[in-house]
Formats: sequence, structure tokens, C-alpha cells
Amino acid sequence: MKKSTLLSLSLSFAATAFTQINKGQFLAGGNINFESIKSESSVNAPYELTNFFISPNIGYFIINKMATGLRIDFRSYNTKSQNLDVHQVTTSISPFLRYYFLPLQKKVNAFIDISYIHDKSKWRSDPNPGYIEKTKGYYFFGGPSIFLTDQIALEFTVGYKHTKSDDFVENKINKFSSGVGLQIHFGKIKNKSKV
Repeated sequence: MKKSTLLSLSLSFAATAFTQINKGQFLAGGNINFESIKSESSVNAPYELTNFFISPNIGYFIINKMATGLRIDFRSYNTKSQNLDVHQVTTSISPFLRYYFLPLQKKVNAFIDISYIHDKSKWRSDPNPGYIEKTKGYYFFGGPSIFLTDQIALEFTVGYKHTKSDDFVENKINKFSSGVGLQIHFGKIKNKSKV
């Protein structure tokens, strides 16, 4: 009994299914990340760092397999050391463009997502009242999108982000990232094209 149940689940996952990445449909989802770092170095003073990231998005498929939309990023950083406590909160609204490469019916698809970034960061530390820094740049990431159902996709991503600030001194930052996310695809099914 257990073997037949496992076999039927495996076959149903391997089979193709209609996924909702057609023109006129929507997607909503995002990523959540948390980091906690404790550093004990013989060279630098020990410190603790906590990072929290949340990145919800909503999009609309303008053509089959291509969606455009908005992503709201919220990031919070806290650093504590012997001499200084620093708190930073960054928010941004980023327009994005996302493209899926494989045919519509595939349970596993691949995508790339490109967005423009306009960040606003508020910094605060113990001796200072704080300041605001604005940055702009771009972010692109991609990876596999595994459709657990016709509407729900689990994503594993790798990406690259470049930002630049000119507020006080020119500051350029390049970041590589990896993550996991969830997208919900919804809307009326208009056709089952095999594009």
C-alpha cells in the first residue's frame, strides 16, 4: 500500500500540468530571510549582527510567460558590539520584469527576474540621532520554479545586486545572494497554449 501511494505521488509530480503563467493572469508571493551572526575575532572587537529581510511582490502577465509588477523590500539590520549599537531599516519599491523560459505545462520551470532599486535607509546608533541614505541600482536573480500545484510554486534563487549612493560620499555595493520563495499564480485560465 505504501509503495503504491509513493509511486502514484511520484508519477503525479513528474507529469506535466497546466501552470498559470499565461497572459492576463497574476502572481503574488515573495521571500523571507533571517540571519543571526556572532563574531569573535582576535583582531576586531566581537559583535553580534541580526538581519531580517521580507520581500513581497505582485505581478501581472503582460504576455505568456512574462510578468511585470512591483516588489516591496523591507530590511532590518541590528549590530551590537562593545562600543556601538547600530540599527538600520531600509525600504524600497522596485518595479520588476520576470520571464519564464520553459513551456507553460512544465511542473518545473526556470525564470529570470530583473528589477530597478530605489532604496531609502534610516541609520541610528547610540551617540548619533541618525541619518537617511538613498541608493539606487538594479537587482537580477533567477532559478528553478517548482509548481507544487497548478497555482503554487516554490522557488530557489541566486542573484546579484548593485547599488550606488551619492548622498555623502560615493558608495557602491555589490552583493551576491541566494534564497527561497513562494509564488501564488491566480486568475482566470484563458487558454492552454503550449508556447
